Amino acid sequence: MITVKALIIREEPSGETSKNVYALTAERGVIRIYVRGGYKSRKNSAATQLFVYSEICAEEKKNPRGETYYYLNSAEPINLFFDLRLDVYKTALSAYLTDILYYSRIEFASDKNDILRLTLNTLYYINEGKKDRALLKSIFEFRLLCDTGLRPNLIGCSQCYKYEDEKMYFNMYSGDLKCEECCNNKESLVGFVFDPKMLYIVRHIALTDFERLFAIEIAPKYQKQLTEFTERYVKYHYNEKFDTLLFYNSL
Repeated sequence: MITVKALIIREEPSGETSKNVYALTAERGVIRIYVRGGYKSRKNSAATQLFVYSEICAEEKKNPRGETYYYLNSAEPINLFFDLRLDVYKTALSAYLTDILYYSRIEFASDKNDILRLTLNTLYYINEGKKDRALLKSIFEFRLLCDTGLRPNLIGCSQCYKYEDEKMYFNMYSGDLKCEECCNNKESLVGFVFDPKMLYIVRHIALTDFERLFAIEIAPKYQKQLTEFTERYVKYHYNEKFDTLLFYNSL
């Protein structure tokens, strides 16, 4: 039997009344938990809903192939993030962010607790409506990929080590920067151009301490560029079409 604090990021039906939930934990990454009668019984219904952060007690079993399965014993909600369900924009954005989590390889992250913390803080700000949703979305997209092993080299030009230039060229394939003088392929299809301000923003998201991560405000001009960059970064590395993103962008 294990007891963990976990965020429910996905629900799937299993039979007529039961369901599987995917839970993000600090200890084990994303785990799948079978909830018997999850769509019928009220006993654990609140604690096993999408977007709910709960304390979960589950039985751990292994099959003959050594695969681990979890079966819910009990669950108590810690934070329901109730307001996420009262606004279509909040619901759509939260659904997209948990979709990304589901497709991420959390098990390879160096610190799974950082990913849980990033997610809980992002959902808190969305739930409370205290920060710009577009900025929260971009911070989550880019920092999540950074924390799951896809942090690019943003320190300076990878060839001459110049810290910044009027234009710095970022290559998504190689994950590095080049200044104007060193970049030989300025029209690359996997490239993105940063001016000094934009470079500061992406460096902040990728490299700053977690305590300061959300302490940033940016002008609409740069938010538009940041949105394009982080969405492209997710699309390039995951090669996945997220219907939840299409729906959110259609609102």
